[in-house]
Amino acid sequence: MNYSRQNNFDLIRLVAAIQVMLFHGFSFFDMNVPWQKDFQMGVYLLPGVPIFFTISGFLIFQSLERNRSNLKKYFINRALRIYPALYVCLAFTILLMTVARQIDWPLVFSTNFVSWFFAQISFFQFYKIPEFADWGVGHPNGSLWSISVEVQFYLVLPLLFLYLLKENLSLKKKNLILLTLVVISIFFNYWVTQCFKGSEILKNLLGLFILKYLYFFCSGILIHLNFDFLRKYLVGKAWIWIPLFIIFTIIFRNWFHLFENVYETNLAGILGEIILSLATISAAYSAPWLSAKILNGNDLSYGIYIYHMPIFNYFYHQHPSIDIPTFIVICLSIIMVSLLSWRVVEKNVLKLKSKIQI
Repeated sequence: MNYSRQNNFDLIRLVAAIQVMLFHGFSFFDMNVPWQKDFQMGVYLLPGVPIFFTISGFLIFQSLERNRSNLKKYFINRALRIYPALYVCLAFTILLMTVARQIDWPLVFSTNFVSWFFAQISFFQFYKIPEFADWGVGHPNGSLWSISVEVQFYLVLPLLFLYLLKENLSLKKKNLILLTLVVISIFFNYWVTQCFKGSEILKNLLGLFILKYLYFFCSGILIHLNFDFLRKYLVGKAWIWIPLFIIFTIIFRNWFHLFENVYETNLAGILGEIILSLATISAAYSAPWLSAKILNGNDLSYGIYIYHMPIFNYFYHQHPSIDIPTFIVICLSIIMVSLLSWRVVEKNVLKLKSKIQI
């Protein structure tokens, strides 16, 4: 499969990260404007996290193909992309909470804080403790739940990869395996959200299990494996796919109320996820020069995603009600912190990928 090295994945991730930031901002702050709820739902027309998951399935499978004979390099590359910036963000979050007097020395040496800290530096970022219940919206960085899911995907994919790329395995069989996983994932999602009768803690843990979101990742892998066939329908066709998803969402969510978002495992939600995945990859290969021209080599998406919640929490803790100009200033400060994260931390760490020899 031949892909153009010039694509819009960085720009798409940036749009997705800004969507998540705006959605959370308009969900948490009271801005005293009558259109706040409508704007919040309008922003959700292009949900960011499912876009991230689809891109991960598409690109990470490619990465695993390139490093098929060197899984150590694959795991190191994935760790370099996630953890250094995440650890700097954790230090930044602790600093903000210390300034806001949410953390003191007795708390630092408590069992709860130590367990929370180790959860943040591993892949249990969703873990929270009662001591932080009064900080902002109740979780220092609640949006990091998807990091836990991403890391699980990175760990599970090599197991799937070892079978999917057998030389004697036909494309038809690969598609069948992935579609089977999609069906299992959808039924698991439905069971957890609609039918599970166990404890709330266990339900929350199952809700962050990779199987619940695997069909998002599999959609990206399926598009990658079948790109030769799909190319003529996707490349340069974003002007069709993106409006199609928005129109689909407006009709079946806003008019007929058949689903709230693409996480839902009813027919409308599943169709919405399929269209969104196709629209995402189509946008990556439509006017592929856009990303380089607009971003000029800067990738702010990860920084915006991991920094927006601690910054929102800090300001929300001070003033839950703000006006629109103040919110714009807060968002601009998040973007500036993200740019600093990219220039100082992420960009330099990623250079290590080519220098590490294994």
